[in-house]
Amino acid sequence: MIVVHDHGSVFRKERPVNGTRWHWCFAHSEMVVVPVEAISSSGLCHEFAEALESTGGMRAPWVRALHDAIIRYWQRARALHEIAPRDWFPPRAQHICIVRRGHRVRPYFQPIYNGSWLLYEDDFDPATSSPEFGTYLLFHAERMGWHRQVLAAFERNLSYWLVRTEEEVADFCNGARRSTRPDARALQALADALPWIRMLYHPALRPPSLAIPGGLVPLGASGLLGPRTVGEEWAALQRRWQRVAERVVEQHYRSYKRVDKDRVRAFCCWLETERPEVLVVGERMDIVWDPALPDDTSRVKSFLAGSSADALASVQADLKVIDHHSLSFRRAACEEMPAQVGGVEPGGLSFLWPGRAIIAYRLGEPGMDRLRLPAPPYERLMLGARTMHEWGHLAASAGWVGIPAESEAKGVALCARLEDICERVVRDAPTAVRAALSHELEKLATQAGVGRALANIVYARMEDYRANVVAREFLSPLELETYVRNNVTCLQQSTRPTALFQRLVRYAYEFQYLHLLGLRDPWSYLCSSTWFDREYWLSGVVSRSLTEELFHCVAEMCALQQIDESKLHVPSRAANSPRRQA
Repeated sequence: MIVVHDHGSVFRKERPVNGTRWHWCFAHSEMVVVPVEAISSSGLCHEFAEALESTGGMRAPWVRALHDAIIRYWQRARALHEIAPRDWFPPRAQHICIVRRGHRVRPYFQPIYNGSWLLYEDDFDPATSSPEFGTYLLFHAERMGWHRQVLAAFERNLSYWLVRTEEEVADFCNGARRSTRPDARALQALADALPWIRMLYHPALRPPSLAIPGGLVPLGASGLLGPRTVGEEWAALQRRWQRVAERVVEQHYRSYKRVDKDRVRAFCCWLETERPEVLVVGERMDIVWDPALPDDTSRVKSFLAGSSADALASVQADLKVIDHHSLSFRRAACEEMPAQVGGVEPGGLSFLWPGRAIIAYRLGEPGMDRLRLPAPPYERLMLGARTMHEWGHLAASAGWVGIPAESEAKGVALCARLEDICERVVRDAPTAVRAALSHELEKLATQAGVGRALANIVYARMEDYRANVVAREFLSPLELETYVRNNVTCLQQSTRPTALFQRLVRYAYEFQYLHLLGLRDPWSYLCSSTWFDREYWLSGVVSRSLTEELFHCVAEMCALQQIDESKLHVPSRAANSPRRQA
């Protein structure tokens, strides 16, 4: 990205996404999101830096602190990766989710799953932070996003301190002492431990030059080596971090502990009166409220007996979203809906109930704590997207969306072309890569031939894409954007290392969703947030020209999928809508 100095600004210039002035990033009062496309090695882009001040209400020194921290993170992550690639990630852009001052937001969660870092407004305020403290927190958030475990993130970042200067360490310690983060005590414990941590060793970053009496032992998963004498201090520091994390979570739950029996009664009255179009199910997938029997609220009342007022209000808001989308879809259906839909897994934010054309909402969904906590930012937008996606599956199953008869021949030709491209991708890969993945390629070859086996990854996703063709016509812009950003993330985090070619083809499919955002450069978004260019182009695995041919072929296949408007009436849209162009 070219750096442009605009009236003295150091922020890089880039046009706003969709001309919306970043509305999605400020969709919630309790959080602001710095999106992937606003971040690079040059820091924040100019337009988003301005939006943080004008729309987000952040002061200029705060914006500057974040901007500078991103630059330092990028420089240091690159240097660490070059020296110790097994222990350190290359730099990348993720959605930086900033919890605003004074708000309670669920700790240690990812608003954009596998694609976001959670930080706090005070982390970049000079009064409650420092330059080095804010910079380190970006590294900590990166590890948290990858491992999703507090102790693992803490341990794996410890070698960072072996290459920092005394001035940098002192500045970090000053910021830690001023910090008001929920887990500030853990970072303060780290600051107190840095004198002995910086005396440890690392095979690449600080290898021991002489034999150490008594030898060296590894310290957990940190990659560090130390004398046995530091064992007690190391164990105490681990325990401290673990206790702080547990207390942070406990305090958050405690803040929503108050039970409101009047609110439970009011909620049940609302169910009886409004009859939202949604099945409410319990922890064991048993129906606790059915709109077909709206007056029977005894089971749901018992289920909600210990819920807080905030949690109940959140559940009610969720049900309203599902009801809205379900009624919109039912009004659009021109034929009777099938009761049974194949390939849909029960569970998650919402799902089609087996054997019945209705969306189910599970109160006891694991990991969501719907009965104890309100939905965190962006979850309800994703709930709306998931609900319409499920209805899209029903439409696809009913044959209301697919390839029109006049395009079937083109579809067959594109399949043959896709299989040929996949064959060439493997055939043209470096010999060393193919040798290293010989077992993986043998498995693909025995399935249906390498080209066909890889193409099957796209074929298997087409049912899902048809569901999204339907969903995107019903979703609000905020819901659609939330869905897209949750579905284009780094696949290295969720697939085995040897699935190199499978990931490439999966990226080719998921890349199609980025067009829905109206990005100026979707390739930059993909590469900066997933290391795609490092994994495939810089490594020489596949040429950029062949990659673009693969992605374009998948794009043409996706473009063939059309809604049969004689069976499903598409809501009216503006002709220049980004959704329509996609």
